[in-house]
Amino acid sequence: MNTVLGEFRRPDEGFEFHGQLGDVSVVLDADEESAAAALAQRVSTTVGELDGFTRRIAVDLANSFSPERPGEVEVWENDESVISTAEFARRIRLDCIAAAVECDIELYFDDDGMFGGHSIRVWIDEDGTMTDAQIAG
Repeated sequence: MNTVLGEFRRPDEGFEFHGQLGDVSVVLDADEESAAAALAQRVSTTVGELDGFTRRIAVDLANSFSPERPGEVEVWENDESVISTAEFARRIRLDCIAAAVECDIELYFDDDGMFGGHSIRVWIDEDGTMTDAQIAG
């Protein structure tokens, strides 16, 4: 299936459509192609230019992890160390964007070992604003 984000495929016996946006996997949780196309359009509209969007969310995420220490993030590596917001934003990498009908878009970041190899899960609303985040197992 061709969408505004490119080509998406549904694996045999699968319930989701899978595609790529550059190096980032995109998963659209939809039963039908028309719903998947609408989700792809929503993701495209929300994310816009991927690099700029990713940098903005990374800084928002860093600030949410350390609200009492602006500009710094406490990480688990090296027995609890503190790094700058800029370093944190530079090191995390967006791996996956997941979208489902009538749900916030979810982003999954690789933590570059800062939190023991756990994924960082971020929810964004239709305006592209981070609404919640957690370190996931």
